[in-house]
Amino acid sequence: MLNPNAFTIRPAKTSDEPTLDWLAALSSRPAVARPALIGDIDGIPAAAISLVDGRIVADPFRPTVALCADLRLHRSGWRARAGRDAARNRVRALVPFLV
Repeated sequence: MLNPNAFTIRPAKTSDEPTLDWLAALSSRPAVARPALIGDIDGIPAAAISLVDGRIVADPFRPTVALCADLRLHRSGWRARAGRDAARNRVRALVPFLV
């Protein structure tokens, strides 16, 4: 059974241009602006998001709702901010007078 939450997200490389064009053609939309992130389900590209404007193209024949939501979170920097805040809190715990 396909697990719709089993996906990976990676930055689009120059060699991914045909992949981004293919996803855009599948979704009947223009290709996303670069730089972009690509979400793979079982190693096959299923969706992409532009880091410039946040527009998404996705394969309409695959379950991509959870993947698109996670792509939006990655674009917003939510995951990066959480790590940065955790590091800041560790430093504050070690050096309380810097707070």
